[in-house]
Amino acid sequence: MLLKSIRLQNIRSYLDQEIDFPLGSTLLSGDVGCGKSTILLAMDFGLFGLRKGELEGTDLLRHGKDRGSVTLIFEIDGREVEITRTLKRTKDSASQDSGTLIIDGKVQELMPVELKSKILELFGYSQEILKKNRPIFRYTVYTPQEKMKDILFDADTRLSTLRKIFATDKYGVIKSNAKIFVTELRSMKRENEAVSRDLEAKLAEKEEKETEKERLLVLLDKQSVDISAIDAALAEKQEYFEDVRKKMDEISSVRKAIARVESELKAKLQREAKVVRDLADIAEKMSSAPGSGETVDVVSLKRRIDEMEEKKEKIIRENAVVSSEFRRLEGIMKDGVCSFCNQPVSKGDFQKRLDERLRVMQELKRNMDFITASVAGLRSDLSRGEKLQYERRLLDEYRRQQISLEGEKQSLSSEIAVLHGELDMLANQAGSEDEVAKVFSRVQEEISVINRSKVVAEKEKARCEQQLYDIDGFLKSAEREILEKRKAKEKILCINELMNWMDSYFTALMDVIEKHVMAALQSAFNDYFQKWFGIIMGDQFSVRIDENFSPVIEQNGYVTEYTNLSGGEKTAVALAYRLALNRVINSMIETIKTRDMLILDEPTDGFSSEQLDRIRDIIAELQLKQIILVSHEPKIDTFVDNVIKVYKEEHVSRIVS
Repeated sequence: MLLKSIRLQNIRSYLDQEIDFPLGSTLLSGDVGCGKSTILLAMDFGLFGLRKGELEGTDLLRHGKDRGSVTLIFEIDGREVEITRTLKRTKDSASQDSGTLIIDGKVQELMPVELKSKILELFGYSQEILKKNRPIFRYTVYTPQEKMKDILFDADTRLSTLRKIFATDKYGVIKSNAKIFVTELRSMKRENEAVSRDLEAKLAEKEEKETEKERLLVLLDKQSVDISAIDAALAEKQEYFEDVRKKMDEISSVRKAIARVESELKAKLQREAKVVRDLADIAEKMSSAPGSGETVDVVSLKRRIDEMEEKKEKIIRENAVVSSEFRRLEGIMKDGVCSFCNQPVSKGDFQKRLDERLRVMQELKRNMDFITASVAGLRSDLSRGEKLQYERRLLDEYRRQQISLEGEKQSLSSEIAVLHGELDMLANQAGSEDEVAKVFSRVQEEISVINRSKVVAEKEKARCEQQLYDIDGFLKSAEREILEKRKAKEKILCINELMNWMDSYFTALMDVIEKHVMAALQSAFNDYFQKWFGIIMGDQFSVRIDENFSPVIEQNGYVTEYTNLSGGEKTAVALAYRLALNRVINSMIETIKTRDMLILDEPTDGFSSEQLDRIRDIIAELQLKQIILVSHEPKIDTFVDNVIKVYKEEHVSRIVS
């Protein structure tokens, strides 16, 4: 991470100020209270937001202003990131509002918690230590001057924090979890002991049921043999019964045939009697039928009648024409004027014409009367001829009926004789019906007795099979329970071994590993601490880091308490400790991406002129791409690459680059 710029709007003593941060070492210089530390607080807020009890909104928002903001631009992994956080004043405090995050030009509007999560992700802090993000950033990049003393004096908090940062606290967690695990193992052991407690009783019960099963299997075999014998006897009786039933069916069929033949014979006899009556009736009709040999040509008569009718129609049409002409001429003569030309007419001439028409009409009437009389005579002859034809056809029909009835009578006589013979034969076949019926009833009763005995035997067999089924179900369940109980006993052995291993070896192993890891960290920390302290103070003191990561200062063979040191000596211890923390954390945690930058807040408080000169050596030794120092010491201006001067005018902080 490399910081490029920061913009403060209504943040403490700043109204609207943008500050660019070049690479290399940069000094924020100015008098006490001019606003240097405000820039660092704004940077802290821009990255991580407000923190209750540590960084409140009212600590940052300028008095009299309702809104404020901080915009940070930095580079990380070659990408430019811009983050803006805002503050708004409420009734009793100042709270965070939503902010924006711009990465490579892509804008995201996020809530404060979301912004913090994104920043932590960009910084490469692993998921396991996300909840410890503030100590990591504070112990590596930026520690406020008043917080460094807290780190040095509060040994318990410091050691706990370092354990969390370097993940060595996991060994304590593992030991705690191991105790919980052993407790759970004991609970599992009690559960398995409860499961396996009645194993022997269950084995004895299983053996008893297996003996009962063997007895029932023998009984079941005997019952199966008995039922097979009953089935054989039943099959034999049913076969005999089937033969008797067939005989009964045959007798029934004969009885039905007798009834059918008797019915048919009765019908034939009745038909024969009717045929005899019909023959007598026909003979009587034939004797009374006329026997005239006269013949009439009916066809010729019909043709002549049709011709006369045509002539009659023709005469009627002619008469209609002549009558119409007669009436017309009669009207003209009566009027004396022609209706077409309106000329007077000659009555004598018209009278002749009327007489001629009258003559024609009379002639047509005579012809009509003659034809009418002729047609009447012909129709009378036709009626008589048709009657003669009907009588001849009727006589012919009587003769045909007589011949047919005579043939039918002969056929019926023959069929009746055959039916009498068939009836006698069937009567002989049905003679043993009563005897067969008695045998049928007796065999039917015998079959019922055998079936009842079979039902009893099958019930006994079913009862035996049900008992076997129940025993098999019990044995399967018992086998599962016995298997479960044996597994429970095996689990108890495994649990005992595991509990012994956890109690005797595992916990001790975690202690050893933790001590080795902490010793390695303490050794590396000690080397860095001695190095930085030696650069600052020379060989005036002998320093080291103890097993609690507390600084131990010796002078002339005696341990000197930190509180007894001078102001500059205290600052030297704090700075060396701070730089050692930075190096150890950056070297041990590979994922973090803030190792190229360091912020030192008033690192030279109480330093002598000689100690101030050694700050130049420290800056060179650090070999970081970006170092930001906050100091009011004018001499440091000559040690750094860049100087940003901060001054306050009329309660407003301003920058001179």
